[in-house]
Amino acid sequence: MSSASAPRSIVVDQELIRGMSWDALIYTLTRPLSVIAYAALLAAFIVDAIVLSRVAGIDDDRAATLTWTLIAIAALAVASIVYTRASVRRVISTAMPSGSKVSAEVHDAGIRLIAAHGVSNMPYSTFRSLRVGRHAAILRLQTRSVITAVPRVLLADDDIAALRARI
Repeated sequence: MSSASAPRSIVVDQELIRGMSWDALIYTLTRPLSVIAYAALLAAFIVDAIVLSRVAGIDDDRAATLTWTLIAIAALAVASIVYTRASVRRVISTAMPSGSKVSAEVHDAGIRLIAAHGVSNMPYSTFRSLRVGRHAAILRLQTRSVITAVPRVLLADDDIAALRARI
């Protein structure tokens, strides 16, 4: 690979934003803390359902409370996923509005992104990990739980290999 990849550009459309949002949502929901949180919600739901099945017909007040608890747990899980998806989509749409041009270059020192709100030159040391989805490459920052999403179409396979080797 040469010292820098050839710059690639695309015009962002709603389909790209939707795909990148999906990839970022999957990344967010499969992080260890999220998996633990959803596993705890699932366990609470199962325990509640088991207790409800044993109490039903014996104690109507408890059965009603347990039924509402089941509904609340399910609503909490669904609401958190919907909220996360909306937040991810809003952030991606703000960084790369539909109709705007986005460019990326992978250099020996880092990655350069050019979007509607400016230019970002980010050294490899900025990132902790890389996950490549169908529509986005998700770069997790070193010091926080913050991510940067790069349209996958802007990165050649050699660029992905270089990013994996250096992050």
